[in-house]
Amino acid sequence: ATLKRVWGKQWYQRRVRGDCSNITAAELAGKIPEDEPRYHLFNYNHDFNGEKLWKIVFFYSCPGYNVPVKQRMMYSSTKSTFLTGLEKNGMEIAAKKEISEGADVNEAEIYDMVHPQKHASRAAFVKPKAPSRGGRRLIR
Repeated sequence: ATLKRVWGKQWYQRRVRGDCSNITAAELAGKIPEDEPRYHLFNYNHDFNGEKLWKIVFFYSCPGYNVPVKQRMMYSSTKSTFLTGLEKNGMEIAAKKEISEGADVNEAEIYDMVHPQKHASRAAFVKPKAPSRGGRRLIR
């Protein structure tokens, strides 16, 4: 499979590792490399309130300190430019997450990222009392 993307006015092509057309979250976890950083776009197909939906989830994987510093810095510094380019070309990204290994990807967490639970009541901020030096004194 070949991935094509428009970057400015030029076309770039890159070979995609293996067939990644229809995979689950568990299969995605197995495709994340353990020796180099990568960007991953996951097409998350799921049911929400009886409706069949698909959302695009972005993962940035960087496996830690066993990767050269130059690679880590290149991927982390170009991440926002990459995401901006995708969004300018019409791709709507529902959620973004940075991970260090494939085990960090699971379907329940992806579902919560795409459809966060809304809390019915949020605790209001209570302003603390001002410090005082004891009770009030009347001066005559």
